[in-house]
Amino acid sequence: MSHQSRFRQMIFARCCQEPGHVALPESSDPRVIQATEELLASGAAQSVTLLTAPETLKAAGQKLGIDLFRWGQRLRLLNPNDQELQNATARHMMARAEARGKSLPEDQVQGWARSPLDQAAYLLGSKQVDGVVAGCVETTAAVIRAALRGVGMAPGVRTISGSFVMVREEADSDRVYLYGDCGVVIDPDPDQLADIASATVQTFRAVQTDRSPVLAFLSFSTKGSAQHPMADKVVRALEIFRQRHPEIEADGELQFDAAFDATIGSRKAPGSLVPGRANCFIFPNLDAGNIAYKITQRLAGFDAYGPLLQGTAQPYMDLSRGAAPGDISMSACIAMLRARSLSSWNGSTF
Repeated sequence: MSHQSRFRQMIFARCCQEPGHVALPESSDPRVIQATEELLASGAAQSVTLLTAPETLKAAGQKLGIDLFRWGQRLRLLNPNDQELQNATARHMMARAEARGKSLPEDQVQGWARSPLDQAAYLLGSKQVDGVVAGCVETTAAVIRAALRGVGMAPGVRTISGSFVMVREEADSDRVYLYGDCGVVIDPDPDQLADIASATVQTFRAVQTDRSPVLAFLSFSTKGSAQHPMADKVVRALEIFRQRHPEIEADGELQFDAAFDATIGSRKAPGSLVPGRANCFIFPNLDAGNIAYKITQRLAGFDAYGPLLQGTAQPYMDLSRGAAPGDISMSACIAMLRARSLSSWNGSTF
């Protein structure tokens, strides 16, 4: 897929219509500097907050031939060593803990207060930015912990998950699918699987305004063709999801070919309206989801954007540590779009 695919152009164009504010805490990484330049030059972001010392950013930018300082106030630069920033981060974390009836050791809080990941979480939790993107340097676990400390879970949601937007450019239009969960929950129970599906729908609606979500809950079994607790789990997850969202088309348990191909689906799952129309694929466990997205990416030529962390009250997005600059800027745009849709989502309605 080309760098300027229709899908990518659409995402950037939507952000340019109402540019938001994003923080990129891994700010001295060359890829982050390049992504910041694209976000500001394109007009997709009204401002980008970087958490690094000015001299560090200047030196890193010179190596790339990029002068981010020319963007003036659209570049918000915060030094992680600034005592005022650290104090504000500590107060935010302690207030959130106290609201949950917890007390935190002072040394632990001070450790978080010095972390750019947690400082970015404070900025997000205090509504100073619309989204945060990290993970090209830090691990997914570190990103999730900072997000939970700084912003917490969305109302009605108990499960953090990670979806991927899978995109392949074709002659007439881009193929766009969402895969969930491919990055976080190893073996979800039925309730967690329903949570993952709900959050994936919310992500789908943030990035796809001209299509309705159609969900396929995947399994190695189609409509009872095999009897096993793993297939039963998928059936139960679908029941829970339908109770929560009766207005959304969804079916399961379905093998992938039955979900993807209308002809095969008509034989394996007669009467189902999902086969051939599914655009959100819900995987039964992390093995299946993670393997599937990588196969789709490497063998079928799809671009994979993610893992897009789902379930937090505000968008704190994760990245692969192999992320390219374009992946970072794309995730930042999706974070800003998700911020708009999250404001009207309570976990059970859309």
